[in-house]
Amino acid sequence: MKPKPHPLVIILLSFAILVLLHGWATPVFEAPDEVWHYAYARWLAEGQGLPSMANDDSGANQEVAQPPLYYAAAALLSTPFQDNDLDTLFWHNPNFGFQAPGTIPDNKNMLIHPQTERWPGTGAALTVRATRLASLLFGLVTVTATWGLAYETFGKRSSAHLAASLVAFHPQFAFICSVVNNDSAASALATAALWSAARIVRRGLTTRRALASGVLVGLAILTKTSALLLLPVIGVALLIAGWRETPSIKRWTLAWMAYATVALAVGGWWYGRNLVLYGDPLGLTSHLNTLWGRPQPISLAELLPEIPLLIRSFWGAYGWGHIWWPDYVYLILSPVSLILIAWGMMRVIQPLARPQPNSRPNETTGVMIYALCAIWFFAILVALLQWMRQVEAPHGRLLFPAIGAWSTLLTAGLVLPHSRRRRLQPASKVIVLAFASLTLLAPGARILATFALPRLVSLNTVAASTVPLPLTYDDEVQLLSAEIRQRRLAPGETFEVHACWTTRRPINSDYTVFLQLLGPENLIVAERRTYPGLGRFPTSLWPVGRAFCDNYRMEVGTWAPQPMVYRLEIGLFTAEHNRRLQARDEQGQAIDPPIVTQVAVVAPEPIQPAPAFT
Repeated sequence: MKPKPHPLVIILLSFAILVLLHGWATPVFEAPDEVWHYAYARWLAEGQGLPSMANDDSGANQEVAQPPLYYAAAALLSTPFQDNDLDTLFWHNPNFGFQAPGTIPDNKNMLIHPQTERWPGTGAALTVRATRLASLLFGLVTVTATWGLAYETFGKRSSAHLAASLVAFHPQFAFICSVVNNDSAASALATAALWSAARIVRRGLTTRRALASGVLVGLAILTKTSALLLLPVIGVALLIAGWRETPSIKRWTLAWMAYATVALAVGGWWYGRNLVLYGDPLGLTSHLNTLWGRPQPISLAELLPEIPLLIRSFWGAYGWGHIWWPDYVYLILSPVSLILIAWGMMRVIQPLARPQPNSRPNETTGVMIYALCAIWFFAILVALLQWMRQVEAPHGRLLFPAIGAWSTLLTAGLVLPHSRRRRLQPASKVIVLAFASLTLLAPGARILATFALPRLVSLNTVAASTVPLPLTYDDEVQLLSAEIRQRRLAPGETFEVHACWTTRRPINSDYTVFLQLLGPENLIVAERRTYPGLGRFPTSLWPVGRAFCDNYRMEVGTWAPQPMVYRLEIGLFTAEHNRRLQARDEQGQAIDPPIVTQVAVVAPEPIQPAPAFT
């Protein structure tokens, strides 16, 4: 009879599969700062040394201020590959700045992604995807270290499995570990450092264990500047652990000095280098001098409008952070996790407030490790809020150096001793299932649904489902149909224009679609500009004889005169020459402007009060 695999192995394999699915679904460079993280890694892979903070020769932008450990690992993975065609990947979407609401796939792609980039790709596309594997490896370390941290905290494998699962199936963490991003390395080394400190608290302070903690903390501060907070947090934990054991002062001092010396020797050189070369040990100026750096720090009260985005991006915000789940997902996950963490804290505080004479030492040790996790999580949270005061950065992934601690705190609310286990076991399964479901659905339901090219259909299919409106532009592009499905609009109302397109012959240019709602004397009360396919399907990619349809969202100006009938114009132009294409009807007659339909704009109907009964 074959032995059953260790549950942690199953968790790690599941995590790896989920990460690979996210990487498969996410187009190249359609992730937070991936283009700059990759530039840093390739600069190292090309043997050009550390990038300079004094210029942008590396192309890494503000990421040049990041410590180099993650990028060195990523460079090792990318070295065997060639990216000589890298420039071909930078086909920019000119309307990327248009931000549709979070669940609408409208111009959320920074770049155009033709079929030649399909997974696994060749050349530069393949190189980027190989480089992404560094994040997967660090993610596996994070899950493993979380298991160890939780095991030292609770002393039970079941609790460790739960904590590891909460990290492995965390929707945003799986996404971040699928792209080129140094947050995965910071998560791995910070969690591993916490695990080493927890082992010291649980098993005793020795010079060897202190050295191991020092190495891990030193490596952690080479991944992210925020990891510097580990130095005092773990240093104090080691002091307390040594004090509890009351060893000789000499042995205790030697162990702590070994920790501090090794940590600074392994990771401190980076900050000393920055101080000598740039007078800025933390590299803050590289971030503060970007477009999202604030001229002056803002108050915590002024940060409040950014908190919802911080929460969304902690749980699941894909692409460049603007592809979301529906709001109810966050409204469920956030309060539930906060309640569970608060519940766990109560379970810790109650025994401390009313100590029992027969309390076991293991329980006290577990409380100390729990306190270490809580201090680390809140230290990272406070550091992020302070950073957000200086830089517009409501990015939940910046909390991931504490994701192992967060998972342990969440687990405490579910399985801490003294809890009513029968009630909490189903809750644990429900939460893990919810996390896993979101993470499994995300590659298709959120990422592919946003970045995939429009579905191509036959001309007959369009003709059978729409009212034909054949307009031809410069004898190249054909507008098969266009309609506004709402019959009446109100000022300030958002509406959709459903339009279907095809081409008669191959197109060499990329035209921009424009839509305008026109009133008397061509007064424009609503307007949109976009590449076809809502930014994803420029005309040079169109196949001959196939059709596709778009839904363009527009908003009537709140100032639009009403009641009035407005005409909808749909046209195309070349951005390079700002030239409109000539529209013609079936008989070849020029139509200017190309009006396709009309709609009434009227005052919103007043809400009728419900009749009162007495």
